[in-house]
Amino acid sequence: MEVSTAEAAQVLGVSPRRLRALIAAGRVQARQVGGHWLVEAASLPSSLYRTRPMAPDVAWAFLADTVPEHYAPDQAYRWRQRRKRLSADSEPERLLASWVASRAQHRWFATRNNDQMLDDERLVPSGLSDPRAGISAGALVEAYVASDDLAAVRHRYLLRPGGPNDNVVLHVVGALPTRPVPSLLVAADLADHGSDRELARARTLIAEALA
Repeated sequence: MEVSTAEAAQVLGVSPRRLRALIAAGRVQARQVGGHWLVEAASLPSSLYRTRPMAPDVAWAFLADTVPEHYAPDQAYRWRQRRKRLSADSEPERLLASWVASRAQHRWFATRNNDQMLDDERLVPSGLSDPRAGISAGALVEAYVASDDLAAVRHRYLLRPGGPNDNVVLHVVGALPTRPVPSLLVAADLADHGSDRELARARTLIAEALA
């Protein structure tokens, strides 16, 4: 079933402008007909995003395993208070997904040539491709890639633009995260998939990371 952008934005609790950004990032499936977007209702992560996202630099700092060394005392206090709030939340996986939604541009691709992708040093596995997910990813590859390397990676693996039903999702960032990525980043990537299985595993990973 397809719905209008206004209806889809209402379901997600975001502005139409934010919805268009989600479509452009590949998080929501849609097609353009006669100058208007029609959104595939089944692709909507219902009520996944609960609040406005943090600025990208704040999101990456929050995802780190420890307080960033450059943080002033007041920033470190806010960092710890947010972690406490996340730990106490009844749906921490949805709150985390909301807070760190700005961390990367999420792009879906299709290819028949992804067997060796996770061995590529230009890619940092996360989400379903991280062993801590504990979920079989099948043929799916999920990883972070630097924006400067995206074109070369697409060429190397013959990646075609795709959607959430395809077999490669790349989180495009200015600079690669550490390898392995922080546990909270794995949780955020799992939560973005929006299914019950991934949301449940994200919740477990958050509890373990904040224990």
